[in-house]
Amino acid sequence: MVDSIDIRAFVGGREVSRRQVREWEARRAAAVLAKFASRLGHLATGELVHDATIGELLGSPLDAQRSALTTLKTALGHAGIYAMLKREVAFSERVARTGVAMSRGRTKHAATRLEVPNYSAERFAAWFDNLTISNAETGMVDACPDHYLLRGLPDGRQEVVETTGGSPAASRFLVDYGRTEALTIPADPAYPIQIAGTALLDDGLVIGGVRHQFRDRDGTLEALLTVQFPATVPARLIHQHQWHLACEFGNWMIAAASFAATSP
Repeated sequence: MVDSIDIRAFVGGREVSRRQVREWEARRAAAVLAKFASRLGHLATGELVHDATIGELLGSPLDAQRSALTTLKTALGHAGIYAMLKREVAFSERVARTGVAMSRGRTKHAATRLEVPNYSAERFAAWFDNLTISNAETGMVDACPDHYLLRGLPDGRQEVVETTGGSPAASRFLVDYGRTEALTIPADPAYPIQIAGTALLDDGLVIGGVRHQFRDRDGTLEALLTVQFPATVPARLIHQHQWHLACEFGNWMIAAASFAATSP
């Protein structure tokens, strides 16, 4: 994925370079590739990725690792992802339930800002909405190594299996974009484009949510990307998820550049 646009990222209020975001992504890509090698073994991974071993991929450029990870995840399929991560997902669900109970309604937010000159917030939001509506799973998974499964469900909700921030285990949850009443992330009226929803477990327990806000300002897209967690989530995980947001939305904005970029 070529960086065809200028993306300015602010993680925890501090500006970070695109190189730093890619370095974070590369560390996560290596960790996820190693997980596939450990869980599946060389015979299974060889069946899924034909042109390189995991060892070879670990020494490859980031773009090659990203492509291989997307191939592994899509070739393994939904059932394969569930099977590979079943213990992690079960552990994460127990942790989430305990965290919600102990937090007693209190929340924390992971927030990242992105600025992209010569780029349309309205066009990007339309592109991103279409990515979700059309259930373009490959495009959703490809944006971050920690994405294992993102798909739309028949009831309109989105199923997500991902490693959240710096968590040691992947988690599974649903995002309902028709529900926002549990969100403690304020809607900023200066950002007219809002993508917001509540994160739930299968039985309806609210474990968090998202509010991603966009605006055009003097020819520059400005994005305020925020994820809500229970208050008991450690600060390190919050910080790591800020990098996760910079990674995934940066890659989505690059992928959408032919549609959303404007002339200087």
